[in-house]
Amino acid sequence: MSDIPIFYSDELGRFDFGPGHPLTGSRFRGFMDLLGKAGILDRCRIIKPQSATDEDLLTAHTRQYLDKVEELRKTGGWLSIDTPVTEGAAEAQRLIAGSGLQAVDLILGGGTAHTFGGFHHAGRNFGEGFCIYNDVAIAAKAALGRHGLKRVMVLDSDAHQGNGTMDIFYDDPRVLFVSIHQDPRTIYPGKGFVWETGEEDGKGFTVNIPMPPLSGLENYMQAFDSVIEPLAREFKPEIFIRNGGSDPFYADELTMLGLNLDGLNAVSRRTRDLALDTSGNLLDMTVSGYGDWVTYGWLAQFCGSEALDTDYKSYSPKQPKRAPATSQESLERATAGMLESLKRELGQFWKF
Repeated sequence: MSDIPIFYSDELGRFDFGPGHPLTGSRFRGFMDLLGKAGILDRCRIIKPQSATDEDLLTAHTRQYLDKVEELRKTGGWLSIDTPVTEGAAEAQRLIAGSGLQAVDLILGGGTAHTFGGFHHAGRNFGEGFCIYNDVAIAAKAALGRHGLKRVMVLDSDAHQGNGTMDIFYDDPRVLFVSIHQDPRTIYPGKGFVWETGEEDGKGFTVNIPMPPLSGLENYMQAFDSVIEPLAREFKPEIFIRNGGSDPFYADELTMLGLNLDGLNAVSRRTRDLALDTSGNLLDMTVSGYGDWVTYGWLAQFCGSEALDTDYKSYSPKQPKRAPATSQESLERATAGMLESLKRELGQFWKF
């Protein structure tokens, strides 16, 4: 495997909300340096992102929202309690949204590409959760509009449910949005229950998989086997977009899931296999993760998404000790019960 496309520029480092905020701009350069140490960077093709235009952003957001962001960018202010609009953050997110558009253009002939994206908490007319522009939705809209595709699958594997992406596509049957995330009763944004399945023509095309806290690889594979893979094979996407990051890692500072580095790698490899087998392509957007393990988790995921045999763990510190966990048996029961409830919600729409 060679010539792996990665959309990167040092300008992404401007996406930094300041001291004390869990999303730091150093992660982007840090990851590129880690790829170099692991001997992977020389197998990659670095592509400079181009900023998304207002016309691009308007495919997913309202004009009123863009005007609000622009006003806050000039005067200073906050979209939500955790999302300040700094000039650097706004411009970096335009670059990231633009890189998603470039990546869609690139992979439709087949193959994979990587962007530093996944800002899935921004909706049609709101921004929150560190997200200003929803690059996931903008990329999907380009696949539908610019390229005339009929079936787009978005797999959101971030530990937090993608409420903004869900908002944008809740009534659209052309987009199968599947979010696997920590149980929303225990984490922001408090959305993503099994009964949230879409509305109007989009009913059944929103799929929420709320995982019990501390869920590990065995539980994720339950979800893939029971729901994610059957849906993808029945839907037959023409393009497959995955957004996520390292925050399902068990030592992440903001979440409470149970994947270790091998688990992150295995989920990404399973996603790659499914994406290439059903659509022939994979746009992998990676941005989440909080604390000291962000880039090491990204490396494990990257190796899975590209089926690399790199010993990613040799480039990370020793993994921290796990907190005491619920027994695997009880986690499997809880996961199985949730998945059965989900399939009852979706049974009238899908064969499984």
